Amino acid sequence: MKFASLASAGIGVLCASSVAAAIDPLVIKGSKWFNSKTGEQFFFKGVAYQPRTGLTSNNPDPLADVAGCKRDVAVFKELGINSIRVYEVDYTNSHDECMKMLEDAGIYLLLDMPSPQYSINRNEPHWDHDLMSHWQAKVDKFADYPNLAAWIAGNEVANDVDTTPSAAFVKAALRDMKAYIKAKGLSTPVGYADNDDPKIRMNLINFFNCGDDDTARADFYGINTYRWCGDKSDFKTSGYEDITKNMTDYSIPSLLTEYGCNLVRPRTFSEIKSLYGPDMQDTFSGGIMYEYTEEDNKYGIVKVSYGDSKVEKNDDFDNFKKALEAAQPKGVKMDSYKPSGKPSTCPKASSVWHVKSDVLPPTPSQARCQCMMDSLGCTFKNEKLSASEGKQVGEIIGSICGQTSCDAISTDTTKGTYGDYSACDSFQRAAWAINKNYENQRGAVCEAGDIGTKIVSSPKQSDASKCLSMKDDLGQAGSSSSSNNNNNSNDSDSDDDSNGQGSQNGSSDEDDDAPEDATSGASSAAVQLSAVAVAAAAVGVLAF
Repeated sequence: MKFASLASAGIGVLCASSVAAAIDPLVIKGSKWFNSKTGEQFFFKGVAYQPRTGLTSNNPDPLADVAGCKRDVAVFKELGINSIRVYEVDYTNSHDECMKMLEDAGIYLLLDMPSPQYSINRNEPHWDHDLMSHWQAKVDKFADYPNLAAWIAGNEVANDVDTTPSAAFVKAALRDMKAYIKAKGLSTPVGYADNDDPKIRMNLINFFNCGDDDTARADFYGINTYRWCGDKSDFKTSGYEDITKNMTDYSIPSLLTEYGCNLVRPRTFSEIKSLYGPDMQDTFSGGIMYEYTEEDNKYGIVKVSYGDSKVEKNDDFDNFKKALEAAQPKGVKMDSYKPSGKPSTCPKASSVWHVKSDVLPPTPSQARCQCMMDSLGCTFKNEKLSASEGKQVGEIIGSICGQTSCDAISTDTTKGTYGDYSACDSFQRAAWAINKNYENQRGAVCEAGDIGTKIVSSPKQSDASKCLSMKDDLGQAGSSSSSNNNNNSNDSDSDDDSNGQGSQNGSSDEDDDAPEDATSGASSAAVQLSAVAVAAAAVGVLAF
């Protein structure tokens, strides 16, 4: 799909089709979305859509369930929504019928790039060729749909202080996927959605919108928040006022990518009046209510089941519909809007932010990693390891890297150091480590416990230094990762306890309980990927 260009500065076309479409393309200008044809400001009035009841497959994909789409699109039209957010699809399926139904109903799609199988794990973050290739395949599959409004590159990945290193890898992924989308002649925006954690929220908000390289900055920012609970809450007491103040001078669009506290039911959705009214309409581009279907976490407004055409509405449905009908946000015209926002100041590395913000992990390079594998004199006998072998080799590599430098496969986000082979997959990094031990033993020992290994007397690549010049997966010239400083240059090191407020004003109120994240890693744990940790932890899961 090709995107038409607009003459006005600062405007990027988000979605369009080379053929006539039943839905108008959206564009971003400054911190707002607009309908490119009418020039009217666009506000998302959407629901999270990920039905799970009655699912029999391990690969949930509501956009491939034609019967379910026929059932639910009719309800979407009754609700008056203009968008849905979907967390997980199987890109090998056909989505033509469902996407056409949504297009004909005037409904745009916000789609998450990761899936549970292919996501950046918050506790052991990594960005490699395997992850990138799956995300690229999803982009390829959805590129031609005119109602694809935007991609979300991560959902609540860093969710506390200990998991902030993962933010560096998510931003690297966002950078590379934006470059991939641009190389295909597309300009679909890519954003991030956070969990509104009081200790790290401002660091995340600033981090994803900072730096001199606009390719590495998010195109929009989403906040998943569950602060407003019941009619006893209001704009001020809920903390929505603080959220709005935090984003007032933000230079890219912001929206609530999840909202709808369920501690008080039935939900009346009184926050909608503020979200689409004078309180927030100048700052936010609407939001996505969590969620459409009633599941075990009790956030739904209808009950449905895969393979069943029946829809059972609850009181939340009527309340949500009524609140949306009353929402009439007053936007601005695209031609008269003059954006003045500037990128945020990068948060400094500190005790609550374990990232040197001006250096990101490298773009994966399958060619570099294969070249490295071809240079090894000692490697694994088999191309894959079992789960038990993966656990064993993790312990072995931890021992090796405790005795010798494993900088080439290690990362330290606080210092901003990423080894030359740190973007290789865990199997490749493990092979590098046992070869390192082999070299240290001067060829005397090529072993990895009980795991089969082999000596390669004449490696295909005799000069491993040549591997560093191999192009990355985006076709960019290779170089030593240790010399790469990605252009988030308005950052400096610091050991202070700053909450990274930068150019925004952070607030300190606590968050309400939110639903379990659909696509990010496991529960939080301290992550500083030193030479030992990257081998012992990241290599500890080697069964593919």
